[in-house]
Amino acid sequence: MALAAPRAGRARLAWRALLAGLMAVILMLALLPGSGQPAFGHVDKLQHAVAFLVLWAVGRRAGLGPAWMLPVLLLGFGVAIELAQAGWTTTRDPSLGDVLADAAGIAVGRWLLGSP
Repeated sequence: MALAAPRAGRARLAWRALLAGLMAVILMLALLPGSGQPAFGHVDKLQHAVAFLVLWAVGRRAGLGPAWMLPVLLLGFGVAIELAQAGWTTTRDPSLGDVLADAAGIAVGRWLLGSP
């Protein structure tokens, strides 16, 4: 029983590290120069939703504290991406639609996987 707590703590740290790594990769991809319009209409919205669904799945395992913390963190991250695109790039445009797609991914994640 005494070994369960340290193991659980290490697992939580590993999930947190994975979450941070995924967020870093997503931010990097969001700031790379865009290649113009997507080939299939609004496929970028689907990419946003799936990315944030994955972030939800990983974040839920990370044990971040109160139940409200993960959705606030992820939605704040989505808004931060759009602000970074507005301020730091000349090839990307911020989009409320992207933030809404991020929120949809969070909502689907919560619906499918439950709350942290």
